[in-house]
Amino acid sequence: MPEDRLLERLEKLEGIVEATVQVLPPLVQDLSRRIDGLREEVRGVEARLEARIQQVEAKLESRIQQVETKLDERVQQVKTELEDHIQRTETKLESQIRQVKGELEARILQAEAKLEERAQALEGKLEGLRQEVKAEINTAFNKAMLLFTAIGAVLALLTLFR
Repeated sequence: MPEDRLLERLEKLEGIVEATVQVLPPLVQDLSRRIDGLREEVRGVEARLEARIQQVEAKLESRIQQVETKLDERVQQVKTELEDHIQRTETKLESQIRQVKGELEARILQAEAKLEERAQALEGKLEGLRQEVKAEINTAFNKAMLLFTAIGAVLALLTLFR
């Protein structure tokens, strides 16, 4: 009697195993296709993020060059104004020339300090953008890793039930 039950259970188990063996290959193929699709999607995201990083860097570089050009023009303009002013004031007393010269040097130092502050601010903004992009890449990578872990778990379960 127990042997009949065992045989009956064994036959049921064999039927289940055969059904599982028939169902598993399409599921594994579908899962493989999904994994390939996700890999392509991750590659696409990486490519878009890299392109965005390059685009942001190019924009920042262009903006920095524009600012430098404007500042160079302004410095040149200030220099021209200084030269004109010096020529007009040459006829005045030597003490007035020294006073004007000191004031102009202070203005140049202030302009240079402002230039340095602006350059540091731009560098800070660039670093912030880089950090944001890194965070987006890390988030995408973490999502991909979670997905791959889930796929691994499903594959492990499928292997366990084989």
